[in-house]
Amino acid sequence: MRRTMYMLLCALLLLAAPAFAADKTLGVIMSGNIGYYQDIHRAFVGELSKEGFDHRKVDTLLQMPSPDPMSWTNAARKLVVAEVDVLVTYGAPAAVAAIKETKSVPLVFAGVYDPAASGVAARNATGISSKVPLTSLLKYLKKMVPFTKLAIVYNELEPDSVKQAEELSQLESQYGFQTVRMPVKKSEDARKLVFAGKADAVMISVSSVVNEALDAVVKNAHAAKAPTISQLGGTAEHGVILSLAPSAQEQGEAAGRLVARLLRGEKPTGLPAEVPKLVEMVLNLKEASAMGIKVPFDLITDATKVIK
Repeated sequence: MRRTMYMLLCALLLLAAPAFAADKTLGVIMSGNIGYYQDIHRAFVGELSKEGFDHRKVDTLLQMPSPDPMSWTNAARKLVVAEVDVLVTYGAPAAVAAIKETKSVPLVFAGVYDPAASGVAARNATGISSKVPLTSLLKYLKKMVPFTKLAIVYNELEPDSVKQAEELSQLESQYGFQTVRMPVKKSEDARKLVFAGKADAVMISVSSVVNEALDAVVKNAHAAKAPTISQLGGTAEHGVILSLAPSAQEQGEAAGRLVARLLRGEKPTGLPAEVPKLVEMVLNLKEASAMGIKVPFDLITDATKVIK
């Protein structure tokens, strides 16, 4: 229902004449209906306004397509046809779709895990990466629970989640575990996953398909006594035991500053992609305690936020 309302709003924005003539038009695409992307967007709008580009000077056409390749492509194509001045994308799938649709419209991305490895690299693109060390997340997980089989739920059609699965496999010998790959193509598939007897812990990738089914994935994993971890912000608030992710506020503000510079006439080639400086670790102590997990005191004190 929420996506339907978003799509109707987007259609009206694309078809209706504005009540006033804004100087510029932005096209924004979220890779999925995910709280982290929504938080990034709020910070983006706020920063853009601080830079002097509020709703009176900039029209924003927001697209939140279903998490599948055809929908991402169609969303990008609509905005290119609408002749937006700058494209803004959250998540790798939307960024990749936009890059394929245009080599001329400037693109600013945010919330992209390892942009270069995910195919988010072009002369018309710049932005901020959301990559944080996977090794750090694994070290913290090891402190909480012993595990020999670590499942990762991902989507083979989303390059950033595939990259996470590959990185996890590369760390097997170093941390003494076996990766259990659980690819899904639809959110419905993710909701039906069974973890009992298959994994000691579960990593939920940054996949939009997977995270639109986050509550069900977490519920099923914890029912199987498998604690969950994630590199996407906002997931601990949905029951994930431990998340380690860049600040959504920093991601949105960086995107806002970059877009402002583009609107003032600078070129994407002169704006190097940024890396995150603010990383937030959120521990869901309430959920961990319910699962009988004894969380070390140093992990609690290291956490940016503890959910009790």
